[in-house]
Amino acid sequence: MEKTNQKNNEVQKDTLQKPSENKQSLVLTSDALQLVDQITGSSNELPFGTPENQLIEIINNTLQSKAISIGVNTECGSGPLKMVAWSNGLTLVFQENNAKSNEPKNDWLFEGWYVDGTKESVNTLTTMAGIGIGSTLAEMQSAYEIEVKKTSLGQEFSTASGLYGILDGDGKDAKITHLWSGVSCNFR
Repeated sequence: MEKTNQKNNEVQKDTLQKPSENKQSLVLTSDALQLVDQITGSSNELPFGTPENQLIEIINNTLQSKAISIGVNTECGSGPLKMVAWSNGLTLVFQENNAKSNEPKNDWLFEGWYVDGTKESVNTLTTMAGIGIGSTLAEMQSAYEIEVKKTSLGQEFSTASGLYGILDGDGKDAKITHLWSGVSCNFR
């Protein structure tokens, strides 16, 4: 645990910049978020398990905007989840840290993300392969090995690595409308 906290502190030091100095893009991955330097291409992972206060500050700086809503959903199957959303459609999901140890306890830890296709500028959030809201099933299949099935949510897809989403139809031109990874609060 101490090693993880040390790593998270290093992540914070390396990624907290003044907005005017920000040259980083936010990239979606199946078990984290990544910050990619737009000039050098180097990346810095923001892994699941990162404390809420550190991650929110990093994301605020990267997006150069503050979260527009913060709330706790107590009706999720995985227990209460804190959702922090930005105007670009990104929502981070945090779960309470219930670790029983003598180490300092962080109240909420990053355990998932969600991108909703109904927001402005959501198409700027993609995976390294360029897959995001608005990408087609054909594009998704060219970048990832996926499984698609009809659920109560619609045409739902998943990858072996842990990316999930919803398509607006079932043909090759069907577009991704929702994308997520990690802990979620979907009711099927």
